[in-house]
Amino acid sequence: MVLVSAFKDGSAALRANPILLVAGLLVGAGGQLQYLDQVVDSPLVSAGASLGWLIAFPFVLGGFIGTARAAIDGADTSIRQFVTTARTHYVRLLSATVAFLLIILGTAIGVGTVGLVFGIGSMALAAIHEVVGFIGGVVSVVVWLVSLLVVIMFIQFYDAAIVIEEQSVTNSFRRSIGLVRANLTSVASFSLVWTLLLNLFLIPEYLVQLTVTDAAPAEVLPVDLGIPIAVLLPIGIGLSAVGFAYVYTVYTAYYLRLSRDAPFPADAA
Repeated sequence: MVLVSAFKDGSAALRANPILLVAGLLVGAGGQLQYLDQVVDSPLVSAGASLGWLIAFPFVLGGFIGTARAAIDGADTSIRQFVTTARTHYVRLLSATVAFLLIILGTAIGVGTVGLVFGIGSMALAAIHEVVGFIGGVVSVVVWLVSLLVVIMFIQFYDAAIVIEEQSVTNSFRRSIGLVRANLTSVASFSLVWTLLLNLFLIPEYLVQLTVTDAAPAEVLPVDLGIPIAVLLPIGIGLSAVGFAYVYTVYTAYYLRLSRDAPFPADAA
């Protein structure tokens, strides 16, 4: 089974190539930049750091996927290879990442607009029957969320297509959609397990968010954890490093298996 094999490939590659943890550490530390204002007491500095990280992330991701591929294939891995791969694919990855975000934003706005119209109708129904109106409102939110998740699922492999198969920005999305359509059940299962695993590693980061929120702890959690942010941040960075390294090595292994079973047609390039 491709799904199980990908997780095994990821584990084996990570154990044999701890250099992948270096990229994971970069991501773990970068992900915490949004909390910089808690240390320097400057929201402007924090916003600038977060923006800088968004620009740098495609570089790190490209280098990681390239290095993870080499590790999975049993080839040599090194920092030099990481940097070279990252530099080679950076412009396309940055452009594709912007396109990815715009697609998600466009979907959110488009489906949200339809949902707003439906919601207005639900309000009208609520005046007649509260239960019917409530159900209508819930349905509109569920449809909006599912639509976003489906779009994300179909275009999620754009970055792997660019790094592994040297696709252009446009073809990377076409390639992702084609692979998902051909392996819908497998990809849906992989996406679910992968997302759950990723969020498991991000639990300390979520706790940091609860710690720095303006809401009182009792309003967010039934108990006050009492864990200082100075403790949560390093734990979050460490777990994010391991988590990113593992889940994106698995992601790379899964894409390699999918793409090798269904080569991209030469006339479609």
